[in-house]
Amino acid sequence: MDGYCLCKQIDKARKLFDLMVTNEIADIFSYSILINGYCKCKMIDDAKDIFVEMSHKGLVPDAVTYHTLIKGMFQAGRPQNAKELFRNMCSHGQQPNIVTFSIMINGLCSQGNLDEALTLLKEMEESQLKPDLVTYCILINGLCQQGLMDEAYKVFRDMEKGGCLPNNCCYNIIIQGFLKHEDLPKASELINEMVDKGFSADATTTELVVRLLCNDDLILRHLKVRNEGSAN
Repeated sequence: MDGYCLCKQIDKARKLFDLMVTNEIADIFSYSILINGYCKCKMIDDAKDIFVEMSHKGLVPDAVTYHTLIKGMFQAGRPQNAKELFRNMCSHGQQPNIVTFSIMINGLCSQGNLDEALTLLKEMEESQLKPDLVTYCILINGLCQQGLMDEAYKVFRDMEKGGCLPNNCCYNIIIQGFLKHEDLPKASELINEMVDKGFSADATTTELVVRLLCNDDLILRHLKVRNEGSAN
């Protein structure tokens, strides 16, 4: 089944699944594979039908099943359905984990629902689940893409206060945000900070610097020193 789904031969996967159901050997794993296959083929209504069917058969969806369908709903442009599934997950005894929150925050950011994404981050920070680097990078990137640089910078600084230290990826994301919005002083400040911590600019950051600062080699000089150091 999984092989057929990976090849997007969903009809063959469904025939095999139906055979398993007939022989009463279909389990949560089988249902999850088919749901994932339908989501990959953008057949989101079929994925939802299979999800409902498994519940009617007394099978309790696990976190992986919820994650697959929530992500599929966001990708299909149906954030309301994704949020309903998230609430359904909570009410049916499946406690959201870091992966769940990261998927939700990523989906909300992709739909431009940044206030809701920030609210979810706050819920995480107030619970026993602490956001990780992936969660913070997703949110910072979403805020930068919407031009909300003050909010992005606040999240970037708050993550360190919460005990999650920014890595190379986090620095590059927020620096790229400031560069794209032509806030060169702030970008320069963060590049200096990034270099001092032993990180280096990635290809996208360097390209933006070259494009925007062709007449000012201050940042380029820092990047060159760091990249030469890394090469040695």
